[in-house]
Amino acid sequence: MLTHFGLKPRTIHIGCPDQNGDIEASNGGLKRALRQHLLLRGSRDFATLEAYEQFIESVMEQRNQGRQTRLAEEMAVMQLLAAQALPAYQEVRVKVNRAGLIRVQNNSYSVPTTLIGHQVSVRIYEWHLELYYRRQQLETMVRLVGQQKQQINYRHLIDSLLRKPGGFRNYRYREALFPSLVFRQAWEQLKQWYSPRKADLTYLRLLRLAARHSESEVATALSLLLAQTTRWDDLDVEQLLQPRVIAEIPVVAPPVINLNQYDRLLQEVSYDPA
Repeated sequence: MLTHFGLKPRTIHIGCPDQNGDIEASNGGLKRALRQHLLLRGSRDFATLEAYEQFIESVMEQRNQGRQTRLAEEMAVMQLLAAQALPAYQEVRVKVNRAGLIRVQNNSYSVPTTLIGHQVSVRIYEWHLELYYRRQQLETMVRLVGQQKQQINYRHLIDSLLRKPGGFRNYRYREALFPSLVFRQAWEQLKQWYSPRKADLTYLRLLRLAARHSESEVATALSLLLAQTTRWDDLDVEQLLQPRVIAEIPVVAPPVINLNQYDRLLQEVSYDPA
């Protein structure tokens, strides 16, 4: 970033943190101010990321109100930046491995298994990633914060897992294949009823139904079946997902309009030039 804007960094000596005291003090002061405003607000929960950013900006504006005079003195001697703004994203090229995953900044993300073995482009934004193949955008994913984390989407992997259902039980990222609690409860119930292979295959078919239809509808169907004491499988879930029969719309005959009625109206209208 410094090179892009033509700036020169200035470092401190080893073991001399006091040489950077102004920055450290300002950083600590901002954290204390944010903590105090959160206490006054009464909650640390925000509905959206945008709402949290607006909160930060409001605190910064209050803190900077008393610094306008000194800021004006600094702005008077600053030079204009000749370089353009930094790009909003960083683009990298990665290869999709045999498991249908890509590694971006030491984190793993699942992608459609049709891309296995291919090179894809990933644009890294502040809060999300965009996946491109042959200049066509395929996916938008939430960017993971930290390292050695995984973001697994069962919709990407379900077809590959169904071809080899025996690998599901010992799958490294199996926990990511339970979208909600009711799916895990269904899996636990299937394990008690059926053999390992049939239980695995039945659950994977449930995931395929969720990927092709609606995850919420499959979850609702599973909740209804789990409340029963009889055995069920993916075919029972699929039957509950059948579309409802819509009543036939009656056929309404169009009215027959006699245009001669308009001619009769024109004949009855008298024209008075006065």
